Amino acid sequence: MPFITSITRYPEFVQLAVSGPAEMKNFVELVATIESETVYWSDRRVLADLRDVAGRLTAPEQVFLGELVAQNLPHLERLASLVPPDQITRNSENAAQEMGMQLRVFTSLDDAVAWLSPAAVRTPEALAQQQHTH
Repeated sequence: MPFITSITRYPEFVQLAVSGPAEMKNFVELVATIESETVYWSDRRVLADLRDVAGRLTAPEQVFLGELVAQNLPHLERLASLVPPDQITRNSENAAQEMGMQLRVFTSLDDAVAWLSPAAVRTPEALAQQQHTH
């Protein structure tokens, strides 16, 4: 059974709420969906809410998924993955980051949204310039 995915667009990021069984085929299809949607709509930041995914991938599958994300989604500035607290392993995060992808896994929706917000990625120079203009 494939994932059921709903997409909500916010000014700062696009959110995908995902549910269904944790099977590698479903995750590969999800990455392809994220790729086509974000390229088409020119999205730069994505929140993948995986809290309603049933089951979990093995550690090697998680590493493969992180590498797949890095290979297929290099156009994204940031990708936040939201998982239940008992399922955080950082395997996909570490694999993606080793390949230069800004993927972080969160257990808190608020933390994920804060990391995706433009304020979270401002440089000290941009902040100094903003203070001078206000």
